Amino acid sequence: MAGSRRGAPRGSCRPTPCEASSRRIAARADALGVTEPRLRYARVVRRIGHRGAMGHAPENTRESFEKAIALGCDEVETDVWLVGRRLAIAHDREDADRAPLALDDVLDLCRDRVIVNVELKCADSEAAARETGRVVATHLKSLGEDGAYVSSFWWSALAGARDAAPGVRRAFIFSGAPDLAALIEGAKELSLAALHPSHRYVTPELLVAAHAAGLKVNPWTVNDPARIAELVVMGVDGIASDFPERVPKG
Repeated sequence: MAGSRRGAPRGSCRPTPCEASSRRIAARADALGVTEPRLRYARVVRRIGHRGAMGHAPENTRESFEKAIALGCDEVETDVWLVGRRLAIAHDREDADRAPLALDDVLDLCRDRVIVNVELKCADSEAAARETGRVVATHLKSLGEDGAYVSSFWWSALAGARDAAPGVRRAFIFSGAPDLAALIEGAKELSLAALHPSHRYVTPELLVAAHAAGLKVNPWTVNDPARIAELVVMGVDGIASDFPERVPKG
């Protein structure tokens, strides 16, 4: 019946997930003493699925990526290893040799549906990281992919990507309290588009400095609804979650 929610009894006042998220944001804003309406009710953040939607399906699988798309993600994050000449999708190196999916499989599945954040993985050396960045960025450029970008914990991987394909967007991932001045300087040197910090290290100072430098801030991996609400109020640009439906969308 028009006007009723599927699965809810007639006359039910059960909040939708979006309404519940808004209420959590408002409650968190009250706790933080935030009064400005733009911040209290900010909801325009990017919903980023971590390894697809790994809270609902096995990570880095077709099922997980399809679930993320069904949940309205703006982006999905995945992990790529350079194994010989193959770009294998796996979080851990020991799984990369037998990984069923390659990068092209994920790009094909997501094309024109959702942006792909390709994390460049490397466990060996700065030189290997740089080569991974070079190969992946060159591949994305050759495909004319504007629906994907690269990210990494390795500065050298991002440098390799920049040198090979300057037009492919890049983001730096980090965990730990950064030297803020050095972080921003490094980001400018590599012409980064974004910073991807562990959510534990997101501070107002980081956000002010990053935004002043033209950088987006997309923390990971945030599953607690109260913390999601806090980050939205603080002013992050996107949030990566195993349960992306918990991230409010505008």
